[in-house]
Amino acid sequence: MNRRIAMTIALGKFTKDEKDLFDIMDDWLRRDRFVFVGWSGLLLFPCAYFALGGWFTGTTFVTSWYTHGLASSYLEGCNFLTAAVSTPANSLAHSLLLLWGPKAQGDFTRWCQLGGLWAFVALHGAFALIGFMLRQFELARSVQLRPYNSIAFSGPIAVFVSVFLIYPLGQSGWLFAPSFGVAAIFLFILFFQGFHNWTLNPFHMMGV
Repeated sequence: MNRRIAMTIALGKFTKDEKDLFDIMDDWLRRDRFVFVGWSGLLLFPCAYFALGGWFTGTTFVTSWYTHGLASSYLEGCNFLTAAVSTPANSLAHSLLLLWGPKAQGDFTRWCQLGGLWAFVALHGAFALIGFMLRQFELARSVQLRPYNSIAFSGPIAVFVSVFLIYPLGQSGWLFAPSFGVAAIFLFILFFQGFHNWTLNPFHMMGV
């Protein structure tokens, strides 16, 4: 009995004298700031920055003349409704269109003309959404709440991944995904109705 009490006292006194690198990083990311960054912020903030930056760059400067034969930027006279970051041409199929890849060969102008910004925005946007869901989970964990917000936000992530990534992967190329713009999304909805008659789908009706 005395030995058990001694062990309990010894274990109770054990504390870490010095913070290791993980503790320092954890404090820096989660406690030592006014705006919460968190471990999820390491994924969220860079990806969201690049996704939004790519979208603003594309809608401001980049034409869709070489991919869709359309004007799609503010520089060409489009407004907020008609400007878009357009999908690559169908001839490029499911290429990731990396800036350093065989299509663009490191030429930024050529990469933009081929539709590389769409792939850039789509992939970084997907990871940014996952990062935001993890942020909600991390915040709930920090204040000891159940993570219902993050679970609910997995729904929009599933929709984004399904519509922008999985659907075009089932077609002949990224061309069949929606472009990132207001009018472009409506065009995709009309196109999707024409090809798949989705409004008559009973599962879609139940969802609505």
